[in-house]
Amino acid sequence: MKKIIGLAVSSGIAIGYAKLVRKEKLLIKRKTIQNHEIEEELLRFETSVNQVVKDIDILIEDLSHSKVNKEILTTHKMILHDPEFSIKITKLISNELYSLENAINEHFSSLVELFNNMNNEYFSLRSQDYQDVADRLLAHLLKQEKDYFEKLDENSILILENITPSEVTKAFEKKIKGFCTEKGSKNSHSSIIARSMNLPSVSGISKILSIIKEDQLIIIDGSKGLLIITPDEKTLKEYRELFQKEEDEKNKLQKLKNIESRTKDGKRILLMCNIEIPEELEQVLKYKSDGIGLFRTEFLFIGRSELPYENEQYEIYKKIAESCAPKPVIIRTIDVGGDKLSKILNIEHEENPNLGCRGIRISLENIPVFKTQIRAILRANSKANVKIMFPMISSVDEVKKAKEIIEICKNELEKEKITFNPEIEIGAMIEIPSAALTSDSIAEECDFLSIGTNDLIQYTLAVDRDNQTVASYYQPNHPAVIKLMKTTIINAHRKGAKVAICGEMASEPEFIPILIGLGIDELSVSPGKIFLVKNEILKCDLPKSAKEVETKYNLKE
Repeated sequence: MKKIIGLAVSSGIAIGYAKLVRKEKLLIKRKTIQNHEIEEELLRFETSVNQVVKDIDILIEDLSHSKVNKEILTTHKMILHDPEFSIKITKLISNELYSLENAINEHFSSLVELFNNMNNEYFSLRSQDYQDVADRLLAHLLKQEKDYFEKLDENSILILENITPSEVTKAFEKKIKGFCTEKGSKNSHSSIIARSMNLPSVSGISKILSIIKEDQLIIIDGSKGLLIITPDEKTLKEYRELFQKEEDEKNKLQKLKNIESRTKDGKRILLMCNIEIPEELEQVLKYKSDGIGLFRTEFLFIGRSELPYENEQYEIYKKIAESCAPKPVIIRTIDVGGDKLSKILNIEHEENPNLGCRGIRISLENIPVFKTQIRAILRANSKANVKIMFPMISSVDEVKKAKEIIEICKNELEKEKITFNPEIEIGAMIEIPSAALTSDSIAEECDFLSIGTNDLIQYTLAVDRDNQTVASYYQPNHPAVIKLMKTTIINAHRKGAKVAICGEMASEPEFIPILIGLGIDELSVSPGKIFLVKNEILKCDLPKSAKEVETKYNLKE
């Protein structure tokens, strides 16, 4: 028996037999063309793109029940229709005399390599989409389409180096147990589809095709990111029991779908969702959450050669807001370090980006960029359910400056006669001890506060949460953290502002009684944790939890 820890991508347990897929590289024999072949090659380009778009349209029709798949396939169509793509291929054919196949391979290979080398989660994950489109085009042109998944059945666990979104769908149709890959990201389109289909999966297993043999019995634990090869009888028995327990729990939790999240004594706790990208919206609606408590907007900015336009942002925000209406959608302005945006903002290298120009600081240092985002958010508030939230606030002055810019944006939109809703709630994230300690003045300027526990814990305890060496020092329920949270909640409530928790702590069942005892109003969690957290809320008694927290942490108002 061998246990290997990878990256937890899609929760759940899968017990089955390994089916290894080694993808062969498509063979391009004809690399160059003659001058007299240029026109014909360009015509082939147009014809092949049109045909692949038609194929994608058929897939979209077949998968009309799945909004996630539909939106991802629509993204693939957008890649094919991108004018920049057409220009690049045309230049390679006309100027460099590349064959169409070689031009497509060259173009997409360079993009995939670029995204993979970015060393950031948001846009390295996009490489899968570009690879998927390239594979479709080349398979069509070279007539080398191969069904790698022919051997899969309901007892299979798919093992491969990387998996594209369309391959996840194909594998799901074979009713596989789950899949395990060497490469991948938690927020890739492939991972999102896996979660929407409840397919357990693990990524980040180095040399996976070398360490597993065909038809070996394996277990994957998607919640822990664990791969177990040839489990012994004891482990197999434990996981079979655990699998059955999870299935029973899932069925039980499903019954909570239409039940409001209230404590035993009747206190209503709003249960919202955190989302990273628009494709997660389907899960938000599926699990009937109370809205979106945190919409991260970083995906719009990272890994680009130019800043997103106002209309591009507006269309995305509007779509999310209208789909959720009348439930609230809290859009957080860009929260990322300058190191991730140095190419498009001309920012100098920082030795310690986490303590540098990030969050609200980067917005206030780049007013035109900030204004573009604010204008897009104001315009998207047509259903009056959008709220703006500022990240990494350290003092009330930052909130005041940000609010001044909002007013400037309102005046500009009014003068330009562009439709927008001026009535919008404003909130601040409490992630820095200084913000918690001055939360009385911050709350006075806000309609709501949201405690980002991940960073609050990190900055309070001086612990890098991604550093395994000091992982044991990262304690969400450390007395200092709890007292800062309590201070924030008391101050906010005195000023009439609601308080939410949107960090990982809100998703952990063991901490729910503590958070409720502290007096929070809302919890915002990943969509897949909605029922689990709701179940804990329903078991809580507010007066009892409040008393226990007060006694344990010596808290008094």
